[in-house]
Amino acid sequence: MFSWGEDSQRGFRLKDDSDTVPPTAEGLHHLQLGYHITALSAGRTVLAFLKSNGNAFIIPIRESPAGSRVRGKQEFVKFKDKIKAVSCGDDTVTLLSKSGRVLCLDRKLVPRPMKILCAVSQVACGSHHSVALTKDGQVYTWGQGSGGQLGLGERQPSATSPQHLTSLSAVPLVQVAAGGGQSFALSVSGVVFSWGSNRCGQLGLGDTTDRHTPTPVHCLNLKKTTYISCGMDHTATLTKDGAVFTFGSGEHGQLGHNSFRDELRPRLVAELWGAKVTKIACGRHHTLVLTDSKRVYSFGCGEQGQLGHGEESHPSVPLPVQLPQDTNDVIKNIFAGGNCSFAVYTSNEDVQEEANTVRVNTVTHCLDHMIDKWTAECDSKSWKQMKQEIHRMFSSASCLNACFLEKSRDEHFQTSPKYCGLNLPLAQLAFQKLVKKDNVFVGVEGALLNLLPSLDKQPVGVEGLRIFLILNELLHVIQTHKPPQKSIKLAKAIAAAVLNLSAGSLQVIGDWWSSLPSSTMSKHVEVWKQALSVILSDEPLHRNSEVRNLLLVLQYMYNANRRTAEPQQMPESKFCLLMNKEFLLQDLQLWRSRSQSKKNTEPLILCSFPSVMDLESKKYVFDRNAEYTKNEAQPPFFWEFFWEFGLPMPQGVVFEVDVRRGSVLKDTFEHLASINQSDYKIPLAVYYDGNLPRWDDFFGYVKDFFYEVFHEMVSAETGMFMYNDSKTLAWFPSKAAPEDQRYLYFGILCGLALYNQCIIHLPFPLALFKKLLGVKPSLGDMMEFSSFVGNGLKNILEDYTDDEIGILDLDFSIYWDGTNVDLDPQNPEKPLTGQNRKEFVEAYVSHAFNTSVEGVFQEFKRGFFQVCDQDLVKLFRPRELQEVLVGKDFNDWARLKQVTVYEGEYNTTPLHPTIQMFWEVFDDLTEDQKKAFLWFVTGFERVPVLDLEKFKMKIKDQQVQGPPDQFYPKAHTCSLDLELPLYSTKEIMQTRLTEALSSNKIIFKDAGTELGRCLV
Repeated sequence: MFSWGEDSQRGFRLKDDSDTVPPTAEGLHHLQLGYHITALSAGRTVLAFLKSNGNAFIIPIRESPAGSRVRGKQEFVKFKDKIKAVSCGDDTVTLLSKSGRVLCLDRKLVPRPMKILCAVSQVACGSHHSVALTKDGQVYTWGQGSGGQLGLGERQPSATSPQHLTSLSAVPLVQVAAGGGQSFALSVSGVVFSWGSNRCGQLGLGDTTDRHTPTPVHCLNLKKTTYISCGMDHTATLTKDGAVFTFGSGEHGQLGHNSFRDELRPRLVAELWGAKVTKIACGRHHTLVLTDSKRVYSFGCGEQGQLGHGEESHPSVPLPVQLPQDTNDVIKNIFAGGNCSFAVYTSNEDVQEEANTVRVNTVTHCLDHMIDKWTAECDSKSWKQMKQEIHRMFSSASCLNACFLEKSRDEHFQTSPKYCGLNLPLAQLAFQKLVKKDNVFVGVEGALLNLLPSLDKQPVGVEGLRIFLILNELLHVIQTHKPPQKSIKLAKAIAAAVLNLSAGSLQVIGDWWSSLPSSTMSKHVEVWKQALSVILSDEPLHRNSEVRNLLLVLQYMYNANRRTAEPQQMPESKFCLLMNKEFLLQDLQLWRSRSQSKKNTEPLILCSFPSVMDLESKKYVFDRNAEYTKNEAQPPFFWEFFWEFGLPMPQGVVFEVDVRRGSVLKDTFEHLASINQSDYKIPLAVYYDGNLPRWDDFFGYVKDFFYEVFHEMVSAETGMFMYNDSKTLAWFPSKAAPEDQRYLYFGILCGLALYNQCIIHLPFPLALFKKLLGVKPSLGDMMEFSSFVGNGLKNILEDYTDDEIGILDLDFSIYWDGTNVDLDPQNPEKPLTGQNRKEFVEAYVSHAFNTSVEGVFQEFKRGFFQVCDQDLVKLFRPRELQEVLVGKDFNDWARLKQVTVYEGEYNTTPLHPTIQMFWEVFDDLTEDQKKAFLWFVTGFERVPVLDLEKFKMKIKDQQVQGPPDQFYPKAHTCSLDLELPLYSTKEIMQTRLTEALSSNKIIFKDAGTELGRCLV
């Protein structure tokens, strides 16, 4: 071994007379020890080292009368266990046995075990404090902590016994380090945490404020840090690529930056660029590095010769130490302690490459092997030991978070709030083996149920959150290989732990999850859906917080998916649960009775988790609520009696609308102006020209009423709306007055249509439905309404360069709905620039859809929600609400033919000749005529969205009195029945059908020989 610095040659028991060998010109001593030193640490009053055989020795250091520091003789530390590590504070020595016990030497050099600590993997001492890392990744600190170096908070400045540092309990740590008054911890993926004294910036946090709890050193993120070494008030870190960063005090040049300034943030030692460093070591005020070429460099304080440069200077750049070594000997390790430096060499044959990198704890490295052992056949004694191993592994978040890392190309070192660094397929394979054996699964489940409630609300590092993705994989494997109920207890515990996390932690997990492959995202969603499906199928169903927690987890995943870029988004339907109607009705009853009920019972899903409801469930709940509300006025049989006998209806039983054929809209508006809004929620009955419909005709009248009133209302003749350039979409005019009651009535009529399950002619952009649901219209809505304006805005926002925008010479003045508008009234003629382009586009869209129509839209919205309950309407997404109100286009005429059924005389195989003739006539119709046929049969121009798959027409022969060629086809709109006379020729059938479709005249049961459309 070579040694240099303060009293460097003394204290060691040497072989032969090598202590008589004079030092080199640079002050280096060549010590012939006769044994290998594997660890060495030096404090102010003691030096300790460790032989390769596990024996520990100490050398006391005292101050001579002349004021110099002198070493005594080496003394053996007697202890029954072999020692694996040593660390010295200013006046203390801490040893670590191979069995994981921590020993502190008393004044008589007797090792005293610290009973609180066991299974420890590392210890590190600062001047007056100590840090220990256990094999399951937990950190303990003790000693003086006035500068925060214990990491326990400001209220606990010192501790005489080891204290658990719970803030790091979930972080997968691989190293701890300590200096004068600072402490550090390093995670498996290279994240550095620091706390304690920061007078010179030695914590690397960009300031000089002490920290009393562990804090991430963000400047070292993604640098692949693998080792940390601390001096008195400076710190050095080593990366996997062999780069060195230093920070803290630069008073003696110990940072190696060719200056004597302090560095508050980690700074690369540029002078070492090109030399791959494999080891670093910090003394009190100096630093050593060892390169892969086995050269040692030093920088910092050299007053005691500790730099090995033969001069008492303060070199602030790394300079090589001139070691007199034999050609067959290479430097294997370096140590720095106090004001001393050491380099251990060995022969070429004995060299084993050992970089200054720390290994992941053995328990995590061997997990796959351990699972094989746990699942193999064994005796009871072995199983008892394995149960302890299972418990130790799965009751430690730190251990779990260190597992299943993505090691290809060192990708786990890129862990960040956007990337988890995990290889989840590895986790899946491991868990598949794990759940095969029931007793192993029970042990794992028990340990996790014990661990989950103790997880930190906001782990100090994002690596502490990996466990939640890992346990998603475990749940998936359990659900795949075990009975459905087996995953429920664990799923509830995981959900509770997720719900305990801070908003920031939830954001990180959501971003991680949404960055996974789509197949993994879908798999994780199915985990929670399956757990909920099992619970929702239970009888009786418990609407408790545990179930609500599972729903909230699914909601968080839904929200994360919404934040994902559209191409990577999962379809929203993937989040929907299968719910039976009985459950939905129970939830609806709870929602309806919540104001009257004294019990604090809320609906489980309704209005709280619409994201897990499919459109069919939402519409079912909405329609049933409307039915219940109507029935509260009077039971159906009550007013059916009056209809059947043609008696006048008692006032308040039905909402009567009596209109004339020639002035439907005018009469409707007048009627709405004269009634109480409470009437909107009772059954709607429509009269045409005073004609009272039969009981089984009334819905046909209602459908026809909405057809006529909306076609007239949105036509240009009313002047109520503006239209896009192609005249295909309408919008509220900016010049309309809010006092115009027609917009209130427009909202009421839209609400009545939804409430009475009628689809309507409502050619408005999606922005209308977004605004009803409180969703902000976007540029996409402008592109839908006006492709010319929308694409122009898109070009400004995305395509034009700043210079091109300048050439356009535009300002914040626009022309909208026939009016010049200044989008920024406070800054007239404000120029459009590359810097404010986003502001301009958002202002343009907001003016068109919000500002210019605010008054009339609020009247429309007020009218709509006078009819429909806002809570239930908000179950729908904007597109869903649009589809329910407007329906969907139908042009799959081949499918219509395929699913049509036949009755009576037409029910033959092969097809009846009249049916064959009908389809030939139908195929010859124009597209507009086919749309007219759709309205003729259904009463709607479009198909109700949920009836698209169910849409099935029934054709039967029409029973007529007289020659069939005189009669027209007759449709029953409620049952989608078409009564078709037995026409004699194709030409006659074509004439009668096209006449029926082109006429607006509606004839009821007494249609006779006239064209007929029965509204039943």
